[in-house]
Amino acid sequence: MYEQIKGGNNLDTPLSKGAEPSEKIVTPPLQQSEDSKKSPESSGTKAQSPDVTGYLNYREYLKDFFAYKKSTNSNYSHRLFMQKAGLSSPGHLKMVIDGKRNLTHLTLPKYIAAVGLTRKKDIKYFELLVRYNQCDEPIEKIKFFNELMSEKKKKGLSILEKHQFDFLSNWLHVAIYVMAGLRDFKADAEWITNRMRKRVSKLHVEAALEDLMELGLIELRGNRYEQVQGALTIPDEVQSTAIHMFHEKMLQMALFALREYDVAEREFNSVTFSFKKSELMTIKNRIREFRREINEFSSNAPDSDEVYQLNIQLLPLTKGDRP
Repeated sequence: MYEQIKGGNNLDTPLSKGAEPSEKIVTPPLQQSEDSKKSPESSGTKAQSPDVTGYLNYREYLKDFFAYKKSTNSNYSHRLFMQKAGLSSPGHLKMVIDGKRNLTHLTLPKYIAAVGLTRKKDIKYFELLVRYNQCDEPIEKIKFFNELMSEKKKKGLSILEKHQFDFLSNWLHVAIYVMAGLRDFKADAEWITNRMRKRVSKLHVEAALEDLMELGLIELRGNRYEQVQGALTIPDEVQSTAIHMFHEKMLQMALFALREYDVAEREFNSVTFSFKKSELMTIKNRIREFRREINEFSSNAPDSDEVYQLNIQLLPLTKGDRP
């Protein structure tokens, strides 16, 4: 799900809900999080029972829990797990892990018992995790995400995911990161606010700078911030939650630009056309190729002095008779 444009200081984020496997999210530099999970086999350490608060996907947690139990007891099976849960279907666990079934208000407490969660904080976190992963409503999903981050903070755990979420969902974080590559960029919140046409407060700029520093995307060198090279790894769960907010804000900004900015500063274009539904993927790929070309062109442009946003939307105006 990640692609890095070599030699570039720009951020290319074609975030879209329900992205196909071929769709890429091109993100700026950051070395892989130290919180990234490694299997006992790859790390050479003794298997340990997974900590639920280290997960943003309860299905992955269940998968790792079962693998841990299996590594300590070769006779452990899906059937034994379901017996512990007080459920009769031995295939239920695999279907849940594979995403073919969800947990309900009836099966949720049974699964909590099966994995042996006893501390109230862990139980609450697992319950929130289930609601978060199974929620389809963007605004509600963001609410659950923030509650999960609050629970992690209470336990004194790293909330790197919160900084990652703020980065992907907030246009200001993205804009400041790209601004750091400008030839005249200054490590001054007031200067940044003025360059942003005073559409943001100095306080918001300072908070965004702190997040970017925490993520390792920029660092203070002398009297200026500079972009840090590397590869940014962001969990799919964080990306999917941030998608809605990012696009919604960018659409609002586009509307503002349409009304307030001189035509010499912007370019608005559109086309209404028809094609065979079977050719949709071809058109999507051509749009993505265009986006990559623009990003590579701007990434290799020396002495950049302005930051622009390119939004691309392709949406259906009709619905066919066939399902």
